[in-house]
Amino acid sequence: MILKEFFTYYFSHVDDEVRKIYAGLLPQEEDLAGAYAEMFSRHDEEALKFLLDFYSVSFKLCRENPRQAILFNVNDNVCFDFFLDYVWNTLTGEEQDKVFAACAVSSYEEVKQKLKKDVALRNWFRREIGSGLDQEELFTLNEVISLQNFSSGGESSFLQYVYPRIKDKSGRVLDGGCGAGFATLVMSQYMEVYSLDACQARLKRAHALAEMMKRGERKIFPQIISLIQKELGGIEVEYEFPDAEKLLNQKPKDVHFTWGSLDKLPYEDNFFHFINCLDVLEHTYDPEAIVKEFARVLRPGGQVFITAPTRYGEWEQRIHESIEGTLFPAMLHMHHFDQEILRDMFSRHGLREVEVVPFDFMTYEDFLHIAEKSPDGELAEDLKQKSFDKVALQLFAVYEKI
Repeated sequence: MILKEFFTYYFSHVDDEVRKIYAGLLPQEEDLAGAYAEMFSRHDEEALKFLLDFYSVSFKLCRENPRQAILFNVNDNVCFDFFLDYVWNTLTGEEQDKVFAACAVSSYEEVKQKLKKDVALRNWFRREIGSGLDQEELFTLNEVISLQNFSSGGESSFLQYVYPRIKDKSGRVLDGGCGAGFATLVMSQYMEVYSLDACQARLKRAHALAEMMKRGERKIFPQIISLIQKELGGIEVEYEFPDAEKLLNQKPKDVHFTWGSLDKLPYEDNFFHFINCLDVLEHTYDPEAIVKEFARVLRPGGQVFITAPTRYGEWEQRIHESIEGTLFPAMLHMHHFDQEILRDMFSRHGLREVEVVPFDFMTYEDFLHIAEKSPDGELAEDLKQKSFDKVALQLFAVYEKI
C-alpha cells in the first residue's frame, strides 16, 4: 500500500523528463504507479529484470539530478514532502501543536516551508519528533527507503568477515534482516538458509534471486554484482568483490523466506547452527529483544555474526545530521554500540563473545574537520578534549551460545 502511495506521489511531482524515463521501463502502462507497486510485490524473473533496470536508472539519476531522484532525508529533494506528510499524519494533536509552536506558524503548509529552509528547525524536528518513530512506522518507511538501492549495504562486510568463517560449514543458518538476499544466495550453496526481513520489497527481491539460482539461471548474477559494486562505490569499502562465476557456482540448497520481525522469530528452540545479522541491529526498535530471540533459536555451540556502528559512528552520524539538518536519524540508525555494550547484552542471554574486529576507520584529523562544520559546536569541543589517532566506526563480532 505504501509503495502505491509513494509512486503516485513521486510520478506526479517529478519533472516530465524524469517521469518519461521511468515510464519507459514499463511502456503501455496507464496506471504507472500501480504497475510499479505491483512489480515490487512480485518475485519472478520478469520483475527481477525490471528491478535491475529500475535501480540502474535510479543510480544514474541520483548522480546527475539528485533533486529529482528517490532519496530519503534530503530537504531539497522532491521526496521531502512525502516523508514529512507520512510522519505528520502519525503525530498526535499535541505533537503537531508542538511543531507549530517551534516553527512559529499555524498551518501545516507553513511548517513544510519552514522546515525546508531552516537547518536549525530540521535539527529540532529530528531530536524531538523524527527520533521517536515506533517499530511499525520504521517498518513502513523502510519499504520506501528500500527504493534507493538494490543492495542492502552489508554485502562487502559479509564477504570480508562472515564468508571466510562459514563457507566450509553445514547445517541451518538464519539470515536475519536478509535485505536483497546477497548473503542468502552465497550461503545457500552449502547450508539450508532461512531468510527473514521486515521489508517486503527487499524480501521479494531476495526470493526472486533464489528462485533463479535454484533453476540454474545465473546469467543475471554478474549484472547484479556489478550494480551492487556501483552502489557501494559511494561508500569506502575494503573488500574487492569476486566474480559471480567464482562466488555463485554451486547448486543451492533449500531457502525459506519469511516476512517478519527479528524480535518474534517463528522458529523452534535450538533450531539454527548459525545466525547472520549484518547492518541490522542499529535499525531496530529493541535490540535486546532480538538478541533474546537469537539465543532461543540458536543451538548450544552455535554462533551469531553481527556488524554494528560504534559510538564514534554515532558521533559521525550526529555531525552529518546537524550539518545537513535531517528530519530523521541518518539511515534510520536508532542505536549505536561499543564492544562492552554488545558483550553485556549478548552475555545476558547466554552468548559469549568469541571475536571482535573493528573496521571502517577514521582519523582524528578527519573527524575534527567535519565536526568543525557542524552547527552543533559542542561536538567539535568534545573532540578537542578526546584526541586519538584513529577510531573504528563499525564493529564485526561473533558470539557463541554457551
